Amino acid sequence: MKRITMLLLILLSMNSIKFYSYGSANYQTYETIEMVTGKLLEDFTEKEYQTHYEKVDKRLFMGWRVHKVNEHVKATYVTETMFSYYNDGYTPIEYKYTLSRKETSKLGLSATGSIALSSSKGDKLFKNNLDSSLKLSADYQVTTEDKETYEISLEVDPGTQVDLYTYGEGKVTNGVAARYVLFVRLERGGFEVFLVTTQYQRLEKKRI
Repeated sequence: MKRITMLLLILLSMNSIKFYSYGSANYQTYETIEMVTGKLLEDFTEKEYQTHYEKVDKRLFMGWRVHKVNEHVKATYVTETMFSYYNDGYTPIEYKYTLSRKETSKLGLSATGSIALSSSKGDKLFKNNLDSSLKLSADYQVTTEDKETYEISLEVDPGTQVDLYTYGEGKVTNGVAARYVLFVRLERGGFEVFLVTTQYQRLEKKRI
């Protein structure tokens, strides 16, 4: 019995000193992400973290306590600007370009504190079964595409600029969570789920 108790204490000690700060290499590299309401995990202040942690600090015999700050909040994003042409001359400039539109379903994850991410066959998942507590759909772990391509001809008029960029829409769910084993807290931190629902190229002309 003493050996079992000592082993359990050692395991708890090893888990309690782990610290991870992992993030998805996808959506966090986008040029812009704008949420209709709320903010992304990376924009939480330390004071906000401490306020949210109060929701998950009550001890639990076993499992996760989860507090969602934002749930399925609509967001728009720009991944990258593909080209930007401007005409400061006196005659129009003609361009031809191939545009593509893509319907997609893709899941991006991020975590802070001692909550960690693992990788399973290319899909990033939360460790220690946090996915189950968040009730993530397995369908979101697979990227699907319905692509449409077409060519366009355009003129960049004098005194105008044409920008082509990849634009999309998605939903953000984030918050904080803590995991307990025998009333001992092993992990605590922030989590974020970014679901991309639509992505396509957008062409925009504006005056300069």
